[in-house]
Amino acid sequence: MWYFAWILGTLLACAFGIITALALEHHEDSQPSGGGLDGERAENELK
Repeated sequence: MWYFAWILGTLLACAFGIITALALEHHEDSQPSGGGLDGERAENELK
Protein backbone atom coordinates (compact mmCIF):
# COMPACT_ATOMS: atom_id res chain seq x y z
CA MET A 1 0.00 0.00 0.00
CA TRP A 2 3.01 2.32 -0.01
CA TYR A 3 2.27 3.15 -3.64
CA PHE A 4 -1.15 4.54 -2.69
CA ALA A 5 0.41 6.99 -0.23
CA TRP A 6 3.13 7.87 -2.77
CA ILE A 7 0.56 8.65 -5.49
CA LEU A 8 -1.54 10.73 -3.09
CA GLY A 9 1.53 12.67 -1.97
CA THR A 10 2.61 13.31 -5.54
CA LEU A 11 -0.86 14.52 -6.53
CA LEU A 12 -1.03 16.73 -3.46
CA ALA A 13 2.35 18.28 -4.28
CA CYS A 14 1.29 18.92 -7.88
CA ALA A 15 -1.99 20.48 -6.77
CA PHE A 16 -0.16 22.70 -4.28
CA GLY A 17 2.25 23.86 -7.00
CA ILE A 18 -0.57 24.64 -9.43
CA ILE A 19 -2.58 26.54 -6.81
CA THR A 20 0.51 28.51 -5.77
CA ALA A 21 1.29 29.44 -9.39
CA LEU A 22 -2.29 30.59 -9.95
CA ALA A 23 -2.24 32.64 -6.74
CA LEU A 24 1.04 34.33 -7.72
CA GLU A 25 -0.30 35.11 -11.18
CA HIS A 26 -3.49 36.56 -9.70
CA HIS A 27 -1.46 38.64 -7.23
CA GLU A 28 0.73 40.05 -10.02
CA ASP A 29 -2.31 40.88 -12.18
CA SER A 30 -4.09 42.68 -9.35
CA GLN A 31 -1.19 45.08 -8.69
CA PRO A 32 -1.49 48.43 -10.47
CA SER A 33 0.81 48.77 -13.45
CA GLY A 34 2.60 51.93 -14.49
CA GLY A 35 4.64 54.35 -12.50
CA GLY A 36 7.83 53.45 -10.74
CA LEU A 37 11.14 52.82 -12.42
CA ASP A 38 9.86 50.20 -14.86
CA GLY A 39 7.15 52.54 -16.14
CA GLU A 40 9.62 55.38 -16.58
CA ARG A 41 12.03 53.12 -18.45
CA ALA A 42 9.26 51.98 -20.77
CA GLU A 43 8.27 55.59 -21.51
CA ASN A 44 11.89 56.58 -22.21
CA GLU A 45 12.34 53.64 -24.60
CA LEU A 46 9.29 54.70 -26.61
CA LYS A 47 10.67 58.22 -27.23
